[in-house]
This record gives sequence, C-alpha cells and structure tokens, in this order.
Amino acid sequence: MKIGVSELAPLTFRALTLPFAGAALLGIALAQRQPIRVPRTLWRPLAWLALFNITGWNGFVLFGVQHLPAGRSAILGYTMPLWATLCAVVVVGERLTARRAIGLALGMAGMLLLIGDELHTLRGAGFGVTMILIAAFSWGLGTALLRRWPLPMSPVALTGWMIVLGWIPIALLVPVFDPTPLPAELARLTWRGWFALAYNVLPGGLLANWAWFSLARTLPVSLSSLLSLPIPVAGVFAGMIILGERPGPSEWAALALVVLALFIVMFRRDGAAQPTR
Repeated sequence: MKIGVSELAPLTFRALTLPFAGAALLGIALAQRQPIRVPRTLWRPLAWLALFNITGWNGFVLFGVQHLPAGRSAILGYTMPLWATLCAVVVVGERLTARRAIGLALGMAGMLLLIGDELHTLRGAGFGVTMILIAAFSWGLGTALLRRWPLPMSPVALTGWMIVLGWIPIALLVPVFDPTPLPAELARLTWRGWFALAYNVLPGGLLANWAWFSLARTLPVSLSSLLSLPIPVAGVFAGMIILGERPGPSEWAALALVVLALFIVMFRRDGAAQPTR
C-alpha cells in the first residue's frame, strides 16, 4: 500500500484494486457452484458489514499510510485486535477469558514497544495517526459484527459481495479527492506502482480478505483478532527490507511478545491446540 499511494492518490489506488478482487471472488464462488444470490433481508446487514470492514478500513488507512512510514502504519493499524475485542464484549456479549486477556495484553505490549521512542514523531503526524486509528476501529467493529450477524452465505460469496459493496462509496469519492484524470494517473506509474496494484488485487485483495473473513466469522472475535497480531511485525520487517530500515532491540522484543501471546492463547498445558468454538 505504501508503494501504491506514493504513485497514486489513495482512493484512486483502492478504487482500482477492490472491484477486481471482489469480482474474482464471486467468480470463484460461481465456479465452485456456490450460490451468490443475496436474499432481500440480508442486504442491509451485508451493507453495514461492507461499510465497516471494507470502506472504513480501506478508505481511512490509505490516507494514514500516505503520511506515515509503512512500519508505523502497520503497528497502528493492527491495534485492531484491541478494538475488536472491546467491541465483541459490547456488541456480541463475548466473554473475555483470562488466557485471552493475557495474550491480548502481551500482544498489545509488543505493538506499543515497537512504537517506543517514536511517540514524539507520531504526535507530530497527527492526521496520519488519526486516520489509521479510525480505520482500525472501523475494522474492529466490523469484525465484531461479523460474529453478531452470521449471514447464511459461503465465505467466498460473502467476502466478494462485501468487497464489491464496500468499493462503491470509495469509487464515488474518488473525483472529490483526486480530480486528476485516470489515464494521466496510470501513465505515470512505474513498474513498482503496477506491482502494488497487482499485489493488492490478488494476494492482498482476493486471498487475504477471503482468509480473514473466513476466520472472523467462525472464531471468537478475541481469538481471531489475536491471530492478526503477527501482521504488524511482518509489516515492520517488510518495511525494513524494502525501505532499507534496520531492526533494533525493540523490534526483536516485540516479536517475542507477540509469539508468546499467540502461544498462551492457542495452546493448553498439554500442548494441544485450543478448540476454536
């Protein structure tokens, strides 16, 4: 995303990737002979799920990424487990066990540790921070609503429709935030920009969204959210590789905390994985 928004306006970048990912998922559902028709009574909850999980997250996070380094953006964006867990307690009435609370605390400690000495920088980049935190809250609430409204649809069809519906408000807002004609935008893309577009359609848009929403609708919110905690660590290290940053003691300590959090949440004393329901 960081590469993409460095060459395209944020909403233009996302408006070019979401419809292809959504249409591809609906095509896969049809190829697998899964029904994609949405009953009339399901359109309203489906629209709300799309608004929070797709429009809110993708819209706000791109403006934040545009103003912050990729690693810090990943850290802030993946405070989502905290918001999702809190929303699940209020919206779904989900019980927060002691084991998951400890895991959540350790994982969030890892994220705060990664921010570490950069807090003064984050305060100086208030707009970017605010955009990403709004995006994280929107995604967290959407994750809780996925459990509150278990729509009787296949994960592939549900994800496809959420992406398509969530894309519509973003596409409508593109002319407001980016009046540059699309051909002119595309004409100045480098190979890195085209790669960013392709990545956010296929692995980032199609595969990752399908995998995440399949987990989010079947696992307790506190557990599925905790499973996302390694993602900002991966984002930080990917930023180091791509942007030339170098890991320090804080990054290694944060990684250890996140791995420990996952171990505490996912495994019992006998070493067996915890049940998912």
